[in-house]
Amino acid sequence: MQEEDEIYFNDPEFLENLQRYEQAHENGEPIYMDAEDLTDIAEFYMTQNREEEANEAISLALSLHPDSVDPLIFLARQQMFHDNLDEAIKIAESIPDQNDRETIFLWSELLIRSDKPKEALQFIVSKQEELDEDEESFLYDAACIFTDYEYYDEAIKLLQGILNAHPYNASAWRTMAEAHVGKGDFLEALDDIEYCLAINPTYTQALMLKAHCLFHLNHLDQAHQIYKELQHTDPENGRLYYMDAITLANMEKFEKAKDCITTALKYTPEYDEDRIQVLLHKAYIESKCHNINEALGALEEAMALSKDEEEIEYHLLMGEILLENNKEQEAAEEFEIAYNESKNKQQTLLTMGIAYAETMHYNTALSLLQSFSQEYKGKEGVIAIPYLAYCYKRIHDQENYLKYLRKAVSADREITEFLFAKDYPSIQPEEYYLYAFKNAYGRFPESWE
Repeated sequence: MQEEDEIYFNDPEFLENLQRYEQAHENGEPIYMDAEDLTDIAEFYMTQNREEEANEAISLALSLHPDSVDPLIFLARQQMFHDNLDEAIKIAESIPDQNDRETIFLWSELLIRSDKPKEALQFIVSKQEELDEDEESFLYDAACIFTDYEYYDEAIKLLQGILNAHPYNASAWRTMAEAHVGKGDFLEALDDIEYCLAINPTYTQALMLKAHCLFHLNHLDQAHQIYKELQHTDPENGRLYYMDAITLANMEKFEKAKDCITTALKYTPEYDEDRIQVLLHKAYIESKCHNINEALGALEEAMALSKDEEEIEYHLLMGEILLENNKEQEAAEEFEIAYNESKNKQQTLLTMGIAYAETMHYNTALSLLQSFSQEYKGKEGVIAIPYLAYCYKRIHDQENYLKYLRKAVSADREITEFLFAKDYPSIQPEEYYLYAFKNAYGRFPESWE
């Protein structure tokens, strides 16, 4: 559930409408409500994966208000999300007010879903000019749609236009940062966030995004400090504890991470889409603390909540938990199941190799990672290079360590920094090879390209 939705669905007026609706429904009594209120109730049910109840609320809305825009938009978007684009377009065409703001955004989504993002951008700009909509809010909402669909360059164009005219729009700076994060430009995102926080220093979403960027730039302690501060101001926000637990785990502070993930679960209800991922991280962290029963229990709970028929991710994590606790044969059996059932054997093979590396089974990791590199040449295969360097370092194979470390940054800078930042503090990843060479031979290499 998006943070804005969560705030709205906890609003007293909405909760009163929901209670009135559910009580009438339970008693079999007729009820009259505005189309907008009934659509909000349907949206709430959808956030809880209660589609049948959502459909009942929308049916009532249309029976009471047959020409209302809101329930028709809901139906069109529902068909769109089920990939029934033709049906969604028919419903969109039936909406009486084609110049309604939300109808315009619906058409832009339909164009994006039809792989026409440039046409969607042109449509938004032309409608804003034609209808003389408030430029700042209209283009901002449109930019959020492009961000949701990961068309970050289109979003950035809209946001830059807003900020040129309205440089003190904190939400636009934050969304610009989100777009840069989506592109993997974490340093640019940090600059955007600093502008945002200069306008609004207590902006929770911006602070969370800043911590996220710091995490990816391997400034883990700074990210952890932000999460700690936010926990004091918003002590029942499960996501803050969840992200802090991941940060602490990457700092190898597993006992503290365990406390955080336990608190995260306390404040993450069962219907929340994040709960499965929280449980999977709990399983991982408990395993790192060598609490195998707690780890397997969390994994089983996640599997019970999941509708994933293949359960590849669970077999992979089960294998890693078993490896962590010296059950190599059982782990190999889980990995074999995952690999045989996987539709993406490339990613599965890589994940298996990384699992063996993380649990210090370096020779098996090298075997799997070398197989991965040989089978998937070019850009697909290079992702294994930083991990190969890591494993060779751990088995003290200096020659191969330097061979792969030299290629690691061009293969994946972020992973390289993540794996070796502790070995080379205050040094940029591009220079890791130079200092590794000097450590080995007492001098820098004579040539470096």
